[in-house]
Amino acid sequence: MNLLAAGFIGSDASKMLIAALVALGVGGAVIMGVVIFGRQQARIERHLAGYEPLDHATSSVKQGDVLLDAESRMVQQAVEMTRDFASRSGLLTKTETLLEQADLPVRPAEILFYVPTFAVVLGLLFSLASGPVMGLIVLCVALFFPYGFITRRRARRLKRFEQQLPDTLGLLAGSMRAGFSFLQGLEAVADECQDPMRRELQRVFTEARLGRPPEEALEDMAARMSSADLGWAVMAIRIQREVGGNLAELLDTVAETMSQRERLRREVRALTAEGRFSAYILSAMPPGFFLMFYALQPDYMTRLFHEPLGVIAVIFGGLSTVLGWFWLQKIVTIEV
Repeated sequence: MNLLAAGFIGSDASKMLIAALVALGVGGAVIMGVVIFGRQQARIERHLAGYEPLDHATSSVKQGDVLLDAESRMVQQAVEMTRDFASRSGLLTKTETLLEQADLPVRPAEILFYVPTFAVVLGLLFSLASGPVMGLIVLCVALFFPYGFITRRRARRLKRFEQQLPDTLGLLAGSMRAGFSFLQGLEAVADECQDPMRRELQRVFTEARLGRPPEEALEDMAARMSSADLGWAVMAIRIQREVGGNLAELLDTVAETMSQRERLRREVRALTAEGRFSAYILSAMPPGFFLMFYALQPDYMTRLFHEPLGVIAVIFGGLSTVLGWFWLQKIVTIEV
């Protein structure tokens, strides 16, 4: 047992274990700070987003007063600088929209600052423990994994919203046939639906009670959820309000059209399943073989990064893999 312990101490495996433990500790501290201190402020900003433009300067002062006990002034200033730079480049608005669509109670400035910082620290730790190649790989994974997680969560939430939309319009039409007004029907449907539709309809109903026209609130809801179907439904409601007619019958027609389009979309997805699976396998093979050979023959693979021809081959292989992935995705993606 002592011989095993002596052989383990000082080995590459022990260095990787220490780096992983340190990285987990740093990551846990960052996540705790972001979630605990960002949840309440993000919810307040989200509730106020539809009513008036948020004064970022005032928000930053209040935010600094609340977080001064938990974060150092230097880190807070770095977050503010990241927010200002991202705001000028337009990245802050895109990140805020992405987080809102994914329903994550985190402020965009914190994501834009903490994720690259954590990725760089993690990459440096693994570089010192296992070499620059492993550090670069870990850096890329730590940098793009949070974005992939947020994008995946956003896609699932938007897909769930689109699936709920036809049934929601049908319930709204039934409520109006039962004698409810349009706003009363929205409130009744919001109580019956599940998230994410329930939360979005409750927000629309709250904005309408505060005096905002329901059509404008629904249009913002369609833009917020990137739903072209809901945008067409709101357009139909606007036209009906101007020219008159039976709104319940109109909503039934729109809901039936959306149901048929969703059925066709699922049939297309089933027919393209083989192509999508092939895209996953073919795109995962080059990095998978690279990691396998690097684990089995590290001396053989590290020569790729010391010879000019090897560096060119690695860059060309990576670009070809990325290009092939997007090409295959373009082939199997069919708009309905």
